[in-house]
Order: sequence, then structure tokens, then C-alpha cells
Amino acid sequence: MVSGCLAKMVFSDVRHNYVIHYLTAVGILFLTPLLFGISQLDSILSAQPLEIILPLMGTVLMTPVFFPEQNENIRDVVRSKKTSYHLLCFIRIMCSVLMLSLFIGGFVIYMKSAGCNVTAKHFAGSLASALILGSAGFFAAAVSDNVIAGYMTSVIYYMSNFTMKDKLRVLYLFSMSHGRFEEKKYLVIIAAALVAGGFAVRKLMRK
Repeated sequence: MVSGCLAKMVFSDVRHNYVIHYLTAVGILFLTPLLFGISQLDSILSAQPLEIILPLMGTVLMTPVFFPEQNENIRDVVRSKKTSYHLLCFIRIMCSVLMLSLFIGGFVIYMKSAGCNVTAKHFAGSLASALILGSAGFFAAAVSDNVIAGYMTSVIYYMSNFTMKDKLRVLYLFSMSHGRFEEKKYLVIIAAALVAGGFAVRKLMRK
């Protein structure tokens, strides 16, 4: 009964609030082969589309978790229901991470079928970059209570990777394109901390 109600709630929330974000993420997937040749790439070249384009899906899917409730009337309605508002937002973020995994995993399989030298590390590295981009936007949106600020933060961070490579150190998104993977572990840890921090801030703001 509980799982059925939860599934119904997730389906309803996705249908009303997240379809456009999922479609945008799919658009990024289809755009990537047009920007990069996806055929017979070695390990380093295979990392480029996986690090430079696909992580933008993290911004698209994770940043707007709090967006529907920016309207105070909608927020009051959501909070009047039995289901915890924070539980709903947590489910949204988990669904976003799941969809990111599926989208990136599917693209890695597509690259493999096109003769590219891709491995599980390419999948994990791309996902790590997507998670840190998305969590940066998520945290900024949580703190500012403004999803536009979240998008701006994520985009600024993304753009800084093209001009501030040496200064970003472990926060550098494109390390696999230079034959390194060590940074990816830190990206996942920091992403988890930002998501936890975002929820903590929202909880404090409600008091």
C-alpha cells in the first residue's frame, strides 16, 4: 500500500513538474553526437563528450528540485498534505540521480557500440561531473530560494572550467580528458555534501 502510494506520488510529480526537465536532458543526449564525432574514439577522446556535454544534464535535472514550490500558494498546498515536503524533494533528487545514471549509462553503451574505447570509469567520471554541477545548482537554489540563482551558479562553475583549470584543482570537471580520474572521487563527495547541506538549509528556513 505504502509503495503503491509512493509510486503514484512520484508519477504525478514527474508528470506535472519534471517532464520538461527530462525532455531537455534527452535533448542534450541527442545534441552530443552532433557536436562530437562518436565513432572509433580512444579512451581520452571518448572522455570529452562524456565530460564536456553530458554533465549539463545534472544542471537541468538537479537544480530545479525546489522550483515548483517557489510559488507560495503551491508551497502551502504541498505542505498541507500528509507527505513530508522534504521527503518529496528528496524523492525528486533521487529520481534525478537515477535518470542521470540511466541517460549517461545508455550513452556510454551507445559509444561502445560505435567502437569507442569506453569503460565503467568513463560512466562513473561523467556521472561524477554531472552530480557536482547539479548539486552546485541545487545548493545555490536552496540557499537563495531562487532556482534562477541555482542555474546561474551551475553555469558559472561550468564555464570556469574552461579558463581556471589550474585553480579549480579537485573541482575540475574535465580531468578524464587529460588522462586523470582521481578528481572524480572528490567531486562525488562534495556533491553529496552540497545536497545534504541544501536540505539542511531548507529545513532551517522552515523554522
